[in-house]
Amino acid sequence: MESAREVTVSELQYQGRKASRAKSEQRRRLILEATMRIIVRDGVRGVRHRAIASEADVPLAATTYYFKDIRELIADAFTLYTEWALGYVNRFTEEFEAVLPQLYQMDLTDVGEQERAVQFLANELSRYCEGKLATDLTMLISEQAFRYEACIDDRVKQLAQMHREALFDIVSQFLTALGSDSAAEDSDIVMALFQSLEYQMLLDGDNAAGVMRIQRVLVRFVRLLMPQLKPLKNLL
Repeated sequence: MESAREVTVSELQYQGRKASRAKSEQRRRLILEATMRIIVRDGVRGVRHRAIASEADVPLAATTYYFKDIRELIADAFTLYTEWALGYVNRFTEEFEAVLPQLYQMDLTDVGEQERAVQFLANELSRYCEGKLATDLTMLISEQAFRYEACIDDRVKQLAQMHREALFDIVSQFLTALGSDSAAEDSDIVMALFQSLEYQMLLDGDNAAGVMRIQRVLVRFVRLLMPQLKPLKNLL
């Protein structure tokens, strides 16, 4: 299988005042990171200039210097989130490609090998979902706020579309390589499934029962997908 195209952040454009010096850019970054922490802790309604200045430990004037209003600050905070999210997707893609040779060695014409392939793919998909909860809960919660904000702010909607299209491209490319005859539709199903599972993860918290539930669902999904996948030797 050809390597998945790496998603870059070159198209991301911040709306606020551009920083001309390294120290100034560092302060601007601190403000955006503080904004994301407030969104995670208090929701978007908690984003206020005074709250951000206190959280970032910067003068109040700094928040209004870099951002003309709260809406612009929120949009740029979600631009930062998009950078984090695309970085996570790229790292996972690289790690997944590193273990793909194990999948290539399986013969899907054999029932036992089919089950091994099911477990392998389900475990990798589970690792993607659980990684957000285990390593960066901030990103997982931010994503939920991000979706709502995209419905009411056109600037955030553009970021949401970019994020979704980048993830869709990776999922679609992988499913096409595996032999899906409806890669676009299957990709939409995979992404909808991820969104549902990640939301349930937030409700369940980090507990064994929740993890087992995710794994069972993913095993079931891969088994449903498996009949249309071509022999993996054709991917070499």
